[in-house]
Amino acid sequence: MAAFATNGALPASLLARYAEVKDALGLTPALFGLLVVGFGLGGALALHFPGAVSRQLGVARSASFGTVWMGGWLLLAVIGVQIGNPWVTLVGLVCAGAGDAVVDVAQNSQGIRVQQAYRRSLLNSMHAGWSIGAAAGGGVGTAAAVLGVPLTVHMAVWGAVCILVMAISARFFLPGAGPMPEAPDGSSGEEQRTTPAARPTRRRLAVILLPLVFVALAGISVEDIGNNWSAVLLSAERDMPASSAGIGLTVLLSAQFMGRMVGDRVIDWLGSRRTLVVSLAAVVAGLLGSAWAPTVALTLVGLALAGLGCAVTVPIAFARADAVPGLPDHSGVTLVSWAMRSVTLTLSPVIGLITELSALPVALSVVSLIAGTALILQLKPTGPKPS
Repeated sequence: MAAFATNGALPASLLARYAEVKDALGLTPALFGLLVVGFGLGGALALHFPGAVSRQLGVARSASFGTVWMGGWLLLAVIGVQIGNPWVTLVGLVCAGAGDAVVDVAQNSQGIRVQQAYRRSLLNSMHAGWSIGAAAGGGVGTAAAVLGVPLTVHMAVWGAVCILVMAISARFFLPGAGPMPEAPDGSSGEEQRTTPAARPTRRRLAVILLPLVFVALAGISVEDIGNNWSAVLLSAERDMPASSAGIGLTVLLSAQFMGRMVGDRVIDWLGSRRTLVVSLAAVVAGLLGSAWAPTVALTLVGLALAGLGCAVTVPIAFARADAVPGLPDHSGVTLVSWAMRSVTLTLSPVIGLITELSALPVALSVVSLIAGTALILQLKPTGPKPS
């Protein structure tokens, strides 16, 4: 949980000062939007590299070195702000985003390893740790801005703190090698992964992984709507004052955090497939409800339902992708992570385009099709029922 919190805390601290970055560089809103997409672009451009790094260095070193990499390039990004050069800032954000992808795969692979060792669901609680870290990082960034701490000093000190916490956490990581826990039929997980029958064709791998990609995209789409469109929805469609429209994001993220705190117990009780069915149904209902609700109160209820539903989607997608037989270690997690980062780059522009051509409720309804597709795919299992 400390490792996950560190990964959320480092970039979020700079995120809290983005308004200051925009003013310092003198960018128009359009150019600023192109600049800040650099972080996500770097993660998408990493492709299969995060999985390869984890296999080569091990997840502990990958998480530690990746955090050092992130801290260094984020520091370069703010140096670019200080000298008024947006190109330096863009390079820093792109390279930091690639490092974030490496850390993301490494820490999720470790979380899955710990979950296997305990033989019960734990990954959702670790993702809750990420939420806590992101909130803490944002708070530190806001406080630094209020106190007038220079960006370079702020990110240098905060980066050093995050690097130290990650390094200490990584010392306690479980080793990546070793036998996996026994399956219900008595065979070891490693035997299941290495027998000829467990090595599906590429087409079969695509059939197995595609539903998991949609599950992850269902979760990340809710976060994107909360971050970028919840305030617009409340102010433009529900006539809520812009100064208080940010409550939509607060409600959504609070519900997501609570869902992650209890998600592991629900998974242990219902199993991952049933939990996903309920969660994805909640996402669809929440997005459609918030899009077309006639009042502010019902809109907030819809956002809360969507946040609660998306809480377990990404952790479950990571865990099940990691267990797919026939893939090199960490490849399933890498693929799901890459898919989320790639789609995030285009999701908000697509929502904006649909909104311009029609209306925001229509755009949110279209986005709900992602979760709806994931739900349909879960109702039609393609293989043995997972635990």
